[in-house]
Amino acid sequence: MLEPKNAPEKLQELPEATRKFLAGLRPDEVEALKVVVAQSADDIKVWFKMVRDIRTVGRFGYWLVVTVVSIFIGTVVLYEYILKAWGFLKGGPSQ
Repeated sequence: MLEPKNAPEKLQELPEATRKFLAGLRPDEVEALKVVVAQSADDIKVWFKMVRDIRTVGRFGYWLVVTVVSIFIGTVVLYEYILKAWGFLKGGPSQ
């Protein structure tokens, strides 16, 4: 973090991109940045790793559910077609 003696005295001393970024922040984002700045770099790395891991588990869970539902639907469709084929081979319904 910048020491107060090294901090810019005016907003004009900051690069243009930084000024635009800071001008676009909402109050809740400013509070979040204050919390992040107060943490050590190692803690922040752990937070980012944790968020990445949670997103990975979420994607895995999503594809797990999609796969299970697809297998279920595929099994039902296959069963129906096996019954149709079995009925066709037996000669169909007798009247």
